[in-house]
Amino acid sequence: MERKYGVLIAVVVATASLAIVGSLVGYHLADPRSPSVEAGSDQSPQNATDRSGTPARDAEDTPPDTDRQTYRLDRQIYQESSFRLTLTGAEISDGTMRLTFRYRNDSLLPWPLTCPSREDDLSSSALTLADGRTVRPTDTWCAAERAGENIIVAPGQSTDTWGVFPVSPAPTEPFSLSWYDFPVLEGVRLG
Repeated sequence: MERKYGVLIAVVVATASLAIVGSLVGYHLADPRSPSVEAGSDQSPQNATDRSGTPARDAEDTPPDTDRQTYRLDRQIYQESSFRLTLTGAEISDGTMRLTFRYRNDSLLPWPLTCPSREDDLSSSALTLADGRTVRPTDTWCAAERAGENIIVAPGQSTDTWGVFPVSPAPTEPFSLSWYDFPVLEGVRLG
């Protein structure tokens, strides 16, 4: 009998520990006052619509006559336990750079994230170019689609987002990326 209770207590402690880790990791962007949207639902970035019901802009929506260059980056920004954020790619078009990101949750618990208000969101990230200039985004998925809302990345799921910056660095020109409260990603090159 005592051994059963010991195993039960160990399971409860392990579950509580995972819940604490998930809460602390998710706090990077958390704001408990905001309404929640679960990633992978019909309101996730993959199927997002704006407030008018129009589908969210994807890279595929760019007019075909636009001179556009795409780069696959796959640079990990953050990993804690089973939560991972990756800079997946970049698209240069008309003097702007659109960066794409993937939030991946391989844990057994949801990963709560929050999109700040539009004003806060656009000042929460930046690029630092090789010449020392700091460039803030002109738009992000959060600012455009989910400002002030909680986003839940469900266990075993991923969520893709993006940010648009008014700059188009040369492929060999390094830059640093500061994305919300995550660690700064240094030495990013497109080529």
